[in-house]
Amino acid sequence: MSDPIKTDVFICGGGPVGLLTAYSLALQGVTSVIVEKHDTAQQAMYGRAGTLYPRTLEMLDQLQLLDELNQIGYIARNSVTYKNGQLITSRGWHIMYQRMHETFMDYILNIRQKYSEDAFRAAYEKLGGTPYIGWQLETFSVDESCEDDYKVTSTIKNVSSGKTLTVKSKFIVGADGGHSLVRRLANIASEGDRTEFKWVRIDGHFRTDMPDADLGFASIESESHGNVLWVQMDHGVKRIGFAMTEEMLAKYGDNLTLEDAKAEAVKSMAPFTLEFDSITWWTLYSIGQRVAETFVKDDRVILAGDACHTHSSGAAQGMNTGVHDSVNLSWKLGGAIKGWYSPEVLRTYDTERRPAAQHLIHLDKTFSASISGKVPDSYKDQNITADELFTKTFDDNIQFNIGLGIHYDENILNRPSLATMVTAGWRAPDATVYAPGSKFPIRLFQLTKNTGAWSIVILAGHPDKTRKNLTHAIQELQKLQERLPSEMLRFITVVAQAVGGGDQWYQIPKIGRLYYDAERSAHTAYTVSDSTGAVAIVRPDGLLGYATRLDDLSHVEEYFSGFVAPAYMKD
Repeated sequence: MSDPIKTDVFICGGGPVGLLTAYSLALQGVTSVIVEKHDTAQQAMYGRAGTLYPRTLEMLDQLQLLDELNQIGYIARNSVTYKNGQLITSRGWHIMYQRMHETFMDYILNIRQKYSEDAFRAAYEKLGGTPYIGWQLETFSVDESCEDDYKVTSTIKNVSSGKTLTVKSKFIVGADGGHSLVRRLANIASEGDRTEFKWVRIDGHFRTDMPDADLGFASIESESHGNVLWVQMDHGVKRIGFAMTEEMLAKYGDNLTLEDAKAEAVKSMAPFTLEFDSITWWTLYSIGQRVAETFVKDDRVILAGDACHTHSSGAAQGMNTGVHDSVNLSWKLGGAIKGWYSPEVLRTYDTERRPAAQHLIHLDKTFSASISGKVPDSYKDQNITADELFTKTFDDNIQFNIGLGIHYDENILNRPSLATMVTAGWRAPDATVYAPGSKFPIRLFQLTKNTGAWSIVILAGHPDKTRKNLTHAIQELQKLQERLPSEMLRFITVVAQAVGGGDQWYQIPKIGRLYYDAERSAHTAYTVSDSTGAVAIVRPDGLLGYATRLDDLSHVEEYFSGFVAPAYMKD
């Protein structure tokens, strides 16, 4: 029998969440073994998740993946809504574009899951990773009495040959979908229920006389097919989606064929025409909402993506929620493996992401009903139509839906700040700054790539006004730099000064790299005066952890002491 394979993290599931997690860990120098029983690189499975919102795009950009995806996907910057053939401006997906404030990623990327998976897999393999394609998990166990830290033992089997291998790991991540074997073997309950709603999705090359069909998104408020979805995807492919009404369910039951689906799709587009040139994928599926009772069990077993939450595609949240899971998890898991953090840090993955998933499930119950042409009983007394309810719910929660408003409550990582109006646990602002000598701006997010490191951004104000406090602050931060692992922190000093007026940059007290906030965009985004300055501590996933005044760094060490392993914080 062959010796066990040893790795830091065993990942079950080679879909986008599993691949993204493996890649993110590899960026941090953390090893993983990822298994996927299906050869997703070869199968002609083009459909499934396909819409990426601004905050997801920001996260993928900080993981150095977005440029590749932008080269493939469809950049969507607008939407139209029709009813009875007439354009409606008061309802529809266009609301999203009106609310994409304070981000440079003010668009939506439509890309089918096959292509996002391909990009994630290629990036992982470029870093030396090799997915075990055609292998599946058989069983796993956790033995805390094990002498070393490889306390998770998993058995995997080759689907074709039947050969088995043993994998010893420190953690196991279940990214294996809604029917997660990891979740079931760990005896983690998945709470929720299945609805009576069923939807159809069809991808292919279509022709229509609907005006502005290539804008990116369209919705048709149909009397017979609910709120019909129309999406421009990558490679010239369109996606159409509609609800199975009671009449259609009575007519077809579970026996809907592709020809039936095509015929109903044509009816759903009325009064516009629809012709099919080719079909690449289609599905009829039932809508259910479930969330796992925990995302982390025994500090060793972790769930991510559909393994811990399932819902409809009504607000196109599936891929986005999975990316948020992966990004939140990966840096905490990587740091735990390196011994940087106390166990409580990894547990915040559950306490941060599970409430977000529960909120999504709550919203999805309204989305799935209204898209299906139904008004839930809780809204019956509001004299509102299903289409109006969808628009109201979408509008009321738009910042959450596009990701820019997703945030986490106060905990050991998110501490009330003494400076800036940005609340800890919320997305840290992006802004443009300039490197010494450069006339070309660079974004803060480009300087704070997600490699598992914390970014300490010194908003230094104008040096002529803050020099004394800035000098003292730099000295205090240098002490912190000496105590913590060098790869754990990156420092960026941003001075509110024009590039041309500050070429003698060596006279400015600084730590890390220095940049000029020539237009005061960074200071303004953080609501920091150039006469006082501030220090912002940004988590590896781009959220603000803590901020304080430039003249009061007394609580910075206390902040890190709340979650960094005691060995690093002892005097």
